[in-house]
Amino acid sequence: MKSKILVDYESYMCSVALLEDGVLEEFYVEDRDIELITGNIYKGRVVNVLPGLESAFVDIGRRKNGFLAASDMLENRTAIYRSGQLPTRLDVQEGDYVLVQAIKEATDTKGPRLSANLSIPGRYIIFMPTVDFIGVSNKISDEATRDRLISLLSKNRPTATCGVIARTAAKDAPKSDIIDEIKYFAGLYEQITEKFRATDGVDKLYSDGDLIFRSVRDLLNSTVDEIVCNSDQIATRLKRDLKENLAAAVKVTVNEDNDILKEYGVLAEVEKLLQHKVELKSGGNLVIDYTEALTVIDVNSAKFIGDVDREQTIFEINCEAAKEIARQLRLRNIGGMIVIDFIDMLDPLHNEEVVERLRVELGSDRIRTRVLPMTELGLVQMTRKKTGKEIQSLLLQQCPDCRGGGQIQSPNFMLRRIKAKLTDIFKDKDCSAAIVTVNSLVFERISHVDWQMDMSKLHDRRVYIVPDPDIGKNTFKISAKHGQIVSLPVNAYLLT
Repeated sequence: MKSKILVDYESYMCSVALLEDGVLEEFYVEDRDIELITGNIYKGRVVNVLPGLESAFVDIGRRKNGFLAASDMLENRTAIYRSGQLPTRLDVQEGDYVLVQAIKEATDTKGPRLSANLSIPGRYIIFMPTVDFIGVSNKISDEATRDRLISLLSKNRPTATCGVIARTAAKDAPKSDIIDEIKYFAGLYEQITEKFRATDGVDKLYSDGDLIFRSVRDLLNSTVDEIVCNSDQIATRLKRDLKENLAAAVKVTVNEDNDILKEYGVLAEVEKLLQHKVELKSGGNLVIDYTEALTVIDVNSAKFIGDVDREQTIFEINCEAAKEIARQLRLRNIGGMIVIDFIDMLDPLHNEEVVERLRVELGSDRIRTRVLPMTELGLVQMTRKKTGKEIQSLLLQQCPDCRGGGQIQSPNFMLRRIKAKLTDIFKDKDCSAAIVTVNSLVFERISHVDWQMDMSKLHDRRVYIVPDPDIGKNTFKISAKHGQIVSLPVNAYLLT
């Protein structure tokens, strides 16, 4: 298998795509005018302690204070996990300065999530200076390789209380490169702590880099043979990073004359990621719906009829769906709780095989996942660690009409709402007329169908309807007029 990394750099946004044998497998995008802070390390000041929630709010110099929970203040997470006990209080006071790392971006309603357990990723290792733990990526399954890496990390970690995890790329890496990276991060942590002591007040001490550096660092493996970039400036920086920071000899190609996302078919694939329905090659499909608490994926047979018995046909659709679901989770960066509704199968062995197929496909996902057995209702519950924002939240904006509901109100219901509002307005006996401004769609409904209020109850008061294409389909405006002379737009329609 051969892989390519595409780096698309524009003045307003940049994106990074991973192609495996020409197929899009991962895609990341970032608006250049929005600064993401996940991975950054700060000297923060505790501004408020919440004993009841075992948490604190910490000022890190952002618009919203960060949230630090007691469980993210563990000195030795490994020991806590083994004992099965979590801390019951947060050992900080208002005004204290703390060394924290942003582990989750802020939202419209919440500040960023913080942790005092630092985790600094490199190409071959993840360095955890405050957590006593030695580990190896779950993607490395060979026991001999795992044992070799654990031994290497144990012998070369700077102190007996710091932690190191070998990443997937460490599997084929030279021993010297892994040791050099451990030494580099040990020195980096010393610089961070020195800056913490020397800095007066809240400050950012370390940045995890921009999207391009983070993505290339995380996506590089032995199958990547080329990085294609549409900016000569970015290509120069990539070559320097590959040599100095990532120790990788990968070809970097500059292609400024063509739209690389379009040329490699990425743009068309990304447009599909914004749709709820995903077509399967067999004719079946997936329907992906997002809710506040979880993501729901429904598997449908659709046009796929198969050429054998019903049970085998459904089994084949579910197996194909399992593979595509794993791919969609990566591409869309879906995290949190996920519920999958596979098509019901009668054979229990088929149920187990479909779930196992899903687990195998998720094995190539760099993000941690957990899959539970299928329930009696044919549902599979799974979780995927949240990292950054989902692709739809980055590339889509909320509809001003439906406000995220995905639907607009029917014209008939809009008319009913208008009637109720007019009834209230005309309770004022001095009100002689009302001007109702509506969307063009609702105007067409009112002016071309037999829709009337009980005009006898209006006592000679007039109602004018005015179309406005700029007003939302779920909204309307009503202004009350007093006196016999009313100034009207030229396109006003008198309701009789």
